[in-house]
Amino acid sequence: MKVLSLSWLFVFFISALFVGSVSVYAQSGEGKWTLVGFTKYRDAIFINKNSISYPSHDMATAWARIEPSEKSKYYREIKRELKKSQKPTRGFKYTEILNEIDCAGNRIRYMKIVYFSKENNVIHSSSRTEPEWKKIHPGSLWENIQKAVCNK
Repeated sequence: MKVLSLSWLFVFFISALFVGSVSVYAQSGEGKWTLVGFTKYRDAIFINKNSISYPSHDMATAWARIEPSEKSKYYREIKRELKKSQKPTRGFKYTEILNEIDCAGNRIRYMKIVYFSKENNVIHSSSRTEPEWKKIHPGSLWENIQKAVCNK
């Protein structure tokens, strides 16, 4: 009896892993987005590989998609930004960010940020002509983006 129950437990575990991986693929835009990692708060980070370009030797641009966990610091920052812009925070699901990355200098800047609802509608977007550079710290969600884009 123990062998039978252990085999069912194993089948259940493998099935749960498979279903979990399918849901990440489905959330990632049906193949348009490639999962590049998670933060310690379980924010999912995706890169659109088709959007990666290299305007110069150590510079790269790419669109990233971040699906924050409701318990993350990034999620709280997003809610503050939406409130400041007088946009609704209810129903927020993810952001898509056009990043410019200084691969050699470990810096990133956000050229455009688009905030989406659970229904994939745009809640708000903002862009800057000369955004400030921010340092990429080890272990940050930006480091996952840098690794995915800068390792040619």
